[in-house]
Amino acid sequence: LHMVDRISKIPGVSCLKPEGAFYVMMNIKSLYGKSCNGTVINSADDFAQCFLDEKLVAVVPGTAFYADGYVRWSYATSLENINEGMDRLEEFISTLK
Repeated sequence: LHMVDRISKIPGVSCLKPEGAFYVMMNIKSLYGKSCNGTVINSADDFAQCFLDEKLVAVVPGTAFYADGYVRWSYATSLENINEGMDRLEEFISTLK
């Protein structure tokens, strides 16, 4: 799965290959404590909000699924959109302090 391959190459995040679903749960726990324009990321909700604000990419916080420390990506879209989202993710993570 292309999205899983892209995520696995990005330092600080990881995921498992989904089994029949159309989404990927990405582990962001190693990003906790980093800051995004003065906001400290302490939860999946913080990450999702900062990522949306900074890169205009929406992910669903894992807290909605009792999985804090994870965000959910949908891959029910074009490969072009997936690549754009992954590029924005790489840029976003590189700016965290």
